Amino acid sequence: MQKQKRLMYGMMVLFLIVFVTFGVIIMNEKIAPLKINKVTEKLNNYIKENYSDLKNISLSKVEYKHLRYEAKVESTENKNYYFNIYYENKKITDTYKKDYLEGNTIIKYQENNIKQNIKKKTNNSYNISINKKLNKFTENIKKEIINNKNLEAYEIYTLEANITVKELTSKRISNTLKTFINNMHDKKITPKSYNFIIQSSSDKVKAIKISNITYELVNSNNLKTIINDIINNEKTNILNKYDIQYEYLN
Repeated sequence: MQKQKRLMYGMMVLFLIVFVTFGVIIMNEKIAPLKINKVTEKLNNYIKENYSDLKNISLSKVEYKHLRYEAKVESTENKNYYFNIYYENKKITDTYKKDYLEGNTIIKYQENNIKQNIKKKTNNSYNISINKKLNKFTENIKKEIINNKNLEAYEIYTLEANITVKELTSKRISNTLKTFINNMHDKKITPKSYNFIIQSSSDKVKAIKISNITYELVNSNNLKTIINDIINNEKTNILNKYDIQYEYLN
């Protein structure tokens, strides 16, 4: 009998906790929209106090999501360049350093933009990565990254492609890479460097990944020497000179 009572009291307490918790959540959901104007004012004041040096920015509409208020602080030059700002438990936090200073949001946007522009020119899709943070570029390039929608001709990104050759020989690989990169260059697609995953069609188990190949390198007299060293799996000075990295896959 006592066990039944204890069980009943326990269930009542649990029910009460759940009821109160859901009650608070529902109450917050009802009250939250009424506080939007006040929270917006707080966020604007926070931006003025902490980021007065930022020009051409605006606060987006404040919304209540996931039990907190959130908005974007957007560049008026490009809405894809922004950082998030949050108000929760009477505290304001933001993602300024990662998303705005280091440019995480605009760089992700431009990586995808470059990828789509290249696809239009080649009918092929390649992996694109901008490996530097926005604040590590010069002011002129930063402006281009923020404002320009056609960055495939700027040497600021790495393009990664999968290539198949009949055999993994120095001659076949060298000729294929040279043809590929020169064709890209003719289409005004000029990444800073290329990474290639090279597969053998005659032996599908064999594959090599070669990183940091450039337009200048494939049009020099050193390409075949470098590929030959890679084929023979030799760590040589010329690989270090051009900062070529490679690994055998599978």
